[in-house]
Amino acid sequence: MKNPFKEILEDEQLPEIIKNRVMKDINLINLSIDLADLFLVKNPEIMKTVFDEELGDDAEQNQDSEEDNTPNQ
Repeated sequence: MKNPFKEILEDEQLPEIIKNRVMKDINLINLSIDLADLFLVKNPEIMKTVFDEELGDDAEQNQDSEEDNTPNQ
C-alpha cells in the first residue's frame, strides 16, 4: 500500500508562516509541560501553600461575617 502523504508533499515545501506557527505551538506546549512539571511534580508544596492561604482567607472571612451577624446581648 502506498503512503499518500509522500505523494502529496514529495516536491512541495510548506510556507514559512505555517512552519513558524507550528513551532510556536510546540514551544507553548513545551512551556506548559515544563510549568506543570515544576509546580506539580518537583515542588508540590508550592500548590499546597497557595491553596492553604486561599482557604485560610476564606475561613477568616466566614468567621468575620458570623461575628457581624451575631446579636448583641
